[in-house]
Amino acid sequence: MAEHPAPFVPAIKTIIGNTQLLFISGMGALPAVHRHPHVPEEWMLPDDAAEQARRAFEKIRLIVEKAGGQFSDIVKITRYLKDMGDQDKINEVVREFFGEYLPCSTTVQVAGFVAPTMKLEFDCWAVIGSGNNK
Repeated sequence: MAEHPAPFVPAIKTIIGNTQLLFISGMGALPAVHRHPHVPEEWMLPDDAAEQARRAFEKIRLIVEKAGGQFSDIVKITRYLKDMGDQDKINEVVREFFGEYLPCSTTVQVAGFVAPTMKLEFDCWAVIGSGNNK
């Protein structure tokens, strides 16, 4: 098993026949590698929810590609938002990354995250190798 600096597993891949299911843990805008336990000096994030969404999606893209897939293999996303008022900004970023293909999604408002400057977090499921999700 590969070592990683986080105290959680970024993703788990399960193989069923020729299809791979990839379950991606919650990803926010914090740098992919940061100290644990969290320290306030690393909580400097943009105040813009759209920019935080872009940073989170770039981390998710890297995970999917490392697993042998592509961003369009994502079939389900759960969006955790600190403020539902940011939803329209985040929807624009979702379109930037997904284009016409949109995965199933659920959006919930939460009271807070591990870093108080975080505005959002996404977790995703991807199906790699089926060719049926495009």
